[in-house]
Amino acid sequence: MKKKPIISIWAAIYCGLVVLLVGIDVSAPVYAEDRFVITDETRHLVIDKGLRVHTTQAPLDAMDIADILHLSPWQPMALKDLNGKQLAGTVWLRFEVTNDSGADGSWLFEIGWPLLNHIRVVQYQHSRKAWSPLYQSGDMAPLAKRFAGHRYFLFPLAFPSHERSTVYIGLESKQIMFLHLALWHSDAFWIHDRHDTFYLGVFFGVLAVMLLYNLSLYLFVRDSNYLFYSFYVLAIILYELAATGIGGRYIWHASAWLKQTAYFLFASASFLSATIFLRYFLAIKNYDAWLVRLNDIFLIYWTLMILVCLFPPLSIVVAMLNPAAALSLVAGLVSCLYLWAKGNIQAKYYTIAYLFLYVGTAVLLLGLSGIIPRSPITDYGQMTGFVIEFVVLSIALAERINRERKDREKAQRMSLKLSKKISRAHKERLLAQEQVLKVQHQAKEELEQQVASRTQALQQAMQELEIANQKLADLSYTDQLTNIFNRRYFDKIVLDEFNRAHRNGQPVSMALVDIDHFKKVNDNLGHLTGDECLRLVANTLRRHMGRTTDFLARYGGEEFIIILPSTPQDQAMTVANRLRSAVETIDFIAGGKRIPLTVSIGVAGWIPTPGETPARLIQAADDALYRAKANGRNRVVASHENTSNTEHRTSNVE
Repeated sequence: MKKKPIISIWAAIYCGLVVLLVGIDVSAPVYAEDRFVITDETRHLVIDKGLRVHTTQAPLDAMDIADILHLSPWQPMALKDLNGKQLAGTVWLRFEVTNDSGADGSWLFEIGWPLLNHIRVVQYQHSRKAWSPLYQSGDMAPLAKRFAGHRYFLFPLAFPSHERSTVYIGLESKQIMFLHLALWHSDAFWIHDRHDTFYLGVFFGVLAVMLLYNLSLYLFVRDSNYLFYSFYVLAIILYELAATGIGGRYIWHASAWLKQTAYFLFASASFLSATIFLRYFLAIKNYDAWLVRLNDIFLIYWTLMILVCLFPPLSIVVAMLNPAAALSLVAGLVSCLYLWAKGNIQAKYYTIAYLFLYVGTAVLLLGLSGIIPRSPITDYGQMTGFVIEFVVLSIALAERINRERKDREKAQRMSLKLSKKISRAHKERLLAQEQVLKVQHQAKEELEQQVASRTQALQQAMQELEIANQKLADLSYTDQLTNIFNRRYFDKIVLDEFNRAHRNGQPVSMALVDIDHFKKVNDNLGHLTGDECLRLVANTLRRHMGRTTDFLARYGGEEFIIILPSTPQDQAMTVANRLRSAVETIDFIAGGKRIPLTVSIGVAGWIPTPGETPARLIQAADDALYRAKANGRNRVVASHENTSNTEHRTSNVE
């Protein structure tokens, strides 16, 4: 029940954009049946019926224009019977025009399809029995041969007052054809062309803004969906540049290869990018296997189509493009509807966006095929569908990020609650341990009083006491907040590691780690947030140390200390830099905002000399940490003591 209002709202937006793009045309087109008559009021004639056609397999340049009039048979044909097909050989069209107005006038004959390779236009005036010059054009012809350098093909024709003329058009093309033939009064055409240029500018401007906006979002959030979306928009821009003739006129006019292949290449690229975007945006790998296989089929197919476009001839691409495009659109819609039914929120947006594109494309194809009268609404139907599709998909991407942010904040709140529960359980465990110690002490006094009579019972109780004391000692070595070793246990371990390094003649290194600006976190966000910060940093250091023999302890406050046995100072620097980078990538969210976390690290390491204590090594690491903080924080600084210690040992050996 809630889906109908949503679709109604988007339908209203769609209609509004169509009206905005279409505007008010300078004059309504006149559709003729069997004859074309120019009157004093005529400004625009659509040539869609009343045509005669003649097809020949001979090359176009070999046609003898003077004999065209006598060629037979000339068959009647409506323009819609030619559209959507690939030409076989050379096709000649002719139509007759009678000027019943009182003025000769200046007229332009427009062929509104940019993907025609070769065009010849000639006019025969019956009363004068005279032929006009033979006009030659086409997308393979130099731009200098195009009248007014227009993106479509224009031919200036003269229709003397009260005279009958026949216009002959010869066409050659290896691509699918959607012809639009029209006669324009010169002034009316240029007014129409200004409106047309404005609408195209709006369309390409909107798509360019969408492309740059989403590329910038990708650079900031590093979400691959924005990158795939940007590729999709770019492919559509290139496809529309080819379909409207703007690309062939202004961008790749010097490339004969692109003139032949641009339409098919960029159409295939748009379907490939749409297939990739659908795959990752809807996360189809998380659903049924048949969806993934269906998507794989079209990924492989459109990739092969692009490769085929790179190597002529294009006959395979021309034959397969439209059927494959229809199948790809149907498969995409079926996938979206299925995932929507499965509860995929993103699929809902994608389906709505697809429906507008389907409607716009259908209106365009119906107009191009002549099934419905061609008008600005049909010409701009697909463009309007593209604009709405990209707007809806942008809204969907923004909604997705907002939803993921809320989920992440919810997870962090749950993690904080869990940490509080763990802390309370730890305190209760300590209280229980204290009570156990009291009971044990009382038991010990009672056993001492009864030692003579209960020696065996006393020995058993002492064994149980030693076990309990060992467990208590283990617990006393753990920092309650971070669950890593504490300073007490470090003081016990460091001397053992130092003596072992001396005995084995191996270096030992230490790294002192300090959280930068930790006091600000406590002061501004509270001690609970500060505690969470300490836990995150401790867990990150523990995961990225690398070896099980490395030792990590909380040294005090926001400081941590690491012992790296059998590790020289330069290797310890590598480990420290890895730890610093790992902390810097922590995604710490508090109060709805990301709090940057960095650490400063001081590193010192050498082979201990006889009689040397760990205090000097710890002091050297502390001095290096001081320099790291003084030099701007978020860095690793090595101790200068390493060199002096090496020289000292060398002198001792000598």
